[in-house]
Amino acid sequence: EMTNISVKLREWLKENYSCEGLETLKLQVSRDGTRKYLFRLHDGACIESVFMIYKHGNTICISSQVGCRMGCKFCASTIGGKVRDLYPSELLGQVISAERDSGERISNIVMMGIGEPLDNFDNVIKFLRLVNHPEGLNIGYRHISLSTCGVVPGISKLAEVDLPITLSIS
Repeated sequence: EMTNISVKLREWLKENYSCEGLETLKLQVSRDGTRKYLFRLHDGACIESVFMIYKHGNTICISSQVGCRMGCKFCASTIGGKVRDLYPSELLGQVISAERDSGERISNIVMMGIGEPLDNFDNVIKFLRLVNHPEGLNIGYRHISLSTCGVVPGISKLAEVDLPITLSIS
């Protein structure tokens, strides 16, 4: 549909890239307005996200992986093991999909859904930069919290990239 670029470039883009969003398989809405999403990804894998309304702003809890290999006894994400990491576009897609569905702007992000964010380090960092960028969703780093089960090498790498996000250890 992008007729402002050459046919050759359009064909190359079609062969090498996809523009697929997340499909909402299930949506549960509670009395307080909290919305729990079950999203299907382009390969059929599923993840969950939760949109919550607070006085200080709207928050989304997003997943960073399909499954998880960490083995935390208190977490159901690890039952089937890690299937794969989410791409930055899939991380961003959770935020955009919830904003479109709810009609609300999201001002806070919590990376505490399915998966271990620091086990998907490079994609998570790309996502954080995209979501913070003024031409992206322009969500301030101080409004983003990343939860880890304590992946020490990832925590060290996170300190090196020097993003002023909140780090939570569960």
